[in-house]
Amino acid sequence: MLPVMQVYAHDVPWYDGFPEGMDILQILWCPFQHVYDGPAVSYNGIAGPWVQVRYRHPADVGDRFLAPPEPVAIGEPGYLPTPCLLRPEPVTEYPHPGALGEEFEAKVEEWEQATYPGPDDPEDYEPRYSWDLSTAPGWKLGGHEPWNHQGYYGPVRCDTCGSGMLFVAAIASNEWDGGTESWAPVGFLEGGPSDRLRRQEPTAVVLGRRETMRIFTCSLSTDHPIISDLM
Repeated sequence: MLPVMQVYAHDVPWYDGFPEGMDILQILWCPFQHVYDGPAVSYNGIAGPWVQVRYRHPADVGDRFLAPPEPVAIGEPGYLPTPCLLRPEPVTEYPHPGALGEEFEAKVEEWEQATYPGPDDPEDYEPRYSWDLSTAPGWKLGGHEPWNHQGYYGPVRCDTCGSGMLFVAAIASNEWDGGTESWAPVGFLEGGPSDRLRRQEPTAVVLGRRETMRIFTCSLSTDHPIISDLM
């Protein structure tokens, strides 16, 4: 298992998923392709790395590696994160309109058509709410889960107890794209195409067809299996 993300509670005060007495969140995965095709598998039939979420207390960590251990074999190229230092930045985002019901989604669409119409056809509007205001793209901890292209079927629920799942993190292949450039850090859109591409992919992680992995844990017990999918 390779470390993918590690954060301390004092660096992310907005994240409320830490169990009592735990101060460290670690996301780990096996950097090889795992295929999930069973009817009861939470990964919805995707192929990707096997993921674990662990909460710890600093006193329980023990000796620390000066450098992360290397995998026995190379693994999938897109599953080997480039080591980097996190500087968490809180942002304000709103849920995807589809998660708030058809009536709200219709109001958002009406507002977008009136405010950001296309060049010729008023129906060809720019979805600025989805691009600029809801579900921030890229790697993130907590907040609103990215929209699943398969549609919204209600809250994600634990396969063990049926409780609602807590959205933990998004692991993204890109930090933003042409439609969501407003989320890019200041200065990251400067320079040539190669510079911008490098800044869009700071970790070199590539999942599926440049998709984003959503990771959930049970809100009742962190001992229950996690749920993750690609979208």
